[in-house]
Amino acid sequence: MKVTTKWDGAPAIICGRNPQTGKFFVGTKSVFNKVDPKIVYSSNDADKYYAGSTVGDILKKCLVYLSKLPIEGVLQGDLLYQSTPSVISQDQKPHYRFKPNTITYTIPKYSALGSKVGGSKLGIVFHTEYKGDTISTMSAGFGCNVSGLQGVKEVAVFSSEFQNINGMANLSQTEKNALNAVIVRSERDLRSGQSFLNDVQSGKGPFSIPALFKVYFNQVVRGGVVPTSEGMAKGFGAFVKSKYDSEIVKKKTPKARNDWRSRRRADLKYLNSNKTQMLSAFRGFKSLMDAKVQIINKLVKIKSVGTFLEDENGMRATSPEGFVAIKDGAALKLVDRLEFSRANFTVAKDWG
Repeated sequence: MKVTTKWDGAPAIICGRNPQTGKFFVGTKSVFNKVDPKIVYSSNDADKYYAGSTVGDILKKCLVYLSKLPIEGVLQGDLLYQSTPSVISQDQKPHYRFKPNTITYTIPKYSALGSKVGGSKLGIVFHTEYKGDTISTMSAGFGCNVSGLQGVKEVAVFSSEFQNINGMANLSQTEKNALNAVIVRSERDLRSGQSFLNDVQSGKGPFSIPALFKVYFNQVVRGGVVPTSEGMAKGFGAFVKSKYDSEIVKKKTPKARNDWRSRRRADLKYLNSNKTQMLSAFRGFKSLMDAKVQIINKLVKIKSVGTFLEDENGMRATSPEGFVAIKDGAALKLVDRLEFSRANFTVAKDWG
């Protein structure tokens, strides 16, 4: 298994050489649009696709600097900065500071990485490689070796590969036993709640149970505290009723209001009659969160770059955005939603 660190860069940049023509291009994920792909080969293309947009200006800079890298295929990365980062004092020592999205990064000025940053005009971290005969048919492969992309002074190419220095991220036998116990408990509860989970997966539409649950849980994340499974189930029922009540008030005819009241009754009846399965599913969900946090807490012990969240009160230390475990071509993202996702909802972005 391979593990990579998720950097909180923005926007996502796709760049490389068109396999059919060998011509260098840059773009966002719109490069892979089925209809009207936005592939930038020149400044004129950037103006055509992104006239008056910050993204267009960013892609022009990427075209200038990333084209100097010896990229043979097509890579995807996250932009970290577009000009040499400013220097701040941290722990009474100079550090480069850049904030591409939600997380603020700091790197000691007088370090090997700081030397690379100080001489650069643009910073990027690559994490995905694409292969195929045409851009439209390319397939993604997680993980990217950037050792061959380090020779251009103007571009600081960061590696996303996680280094388990001296085994610091290894689980002890006690920790491993505790983690396995949480996973076993989660599997048991998810099996018990399988019928509810199957129903949730199959629902469609903005007022379906799964759609409402996504909105509800994002609301929970913004609050910063996940309640107990019982509290979550009760809160979800109240949330569904509240959403329907708000919708009913908007309806102008008695028939429309009655139709929505019928839908509300049906959904609340469903939640009530499936309460046992729903509680089991929520318990399994909570256990998976606990297992994920146990793993993340070990991984964050190894950190060579400072990561912070900034608000009106200053900077406070935080973990990286998350990690990605890659095995046999499949990838599993590990993100602490109560830390990073909550901040992503609330912290202002710098790049525009």
